[in-house]
Amino acid sequence: MKKTLFLLVALALTTAGTSFAQTAVKATGTDAKQTARHYGKGQKGPKDPAKMADHKAGKMAKELGLTADQEAKVESLMLARQQESATLKAKYGADRKAGRTEMKAAHDRYEAQLKTILTPEQFAKMDKMKAEHHGHGKDGGKMKMKAKA
Repeated sequence: MKKTLFLLVALALTTAGTSFAQTAVKATGTDAKQTARHYGKGQKGPKDPAKMADHKAGKMAKELGLTADQEAKVESLMLARQQESATLKAKYGADRKAGRTEMKAAHDRYEAQLKTILTPEQFAKMDKMKAEHHGHGKDGGKMKMKAKA
């Protein structure tokens, strides 16, 4: 009798635990905004350009200290860039060399527009972060080894 009762209680707890694990917690306030920006790492298939633009604009706002007005402008600029990039990728497909000049021109236009939105300090900080991200930072992108004690 005790074994059966114990098994039923264990089964009920296991079932209850897994059902609670599957329910989504509704985020509020800033958490909701962060959740909306997260577009799913590891997501398969094409990503939504609007979600990607929102995510990137939010990341820039956090790292560069953008105002709400700047963030809105950056987000619309990112969305336009995402859509233009998708169009160029569809146009040239696997032959990236053929569309390189057009892609470079689009990138230069984007940078010029971004420069008008950001302050000179924010733009310089973005350039510095971009250089470090691409391995052109102060250590040349090389990993530092810990000294042996």
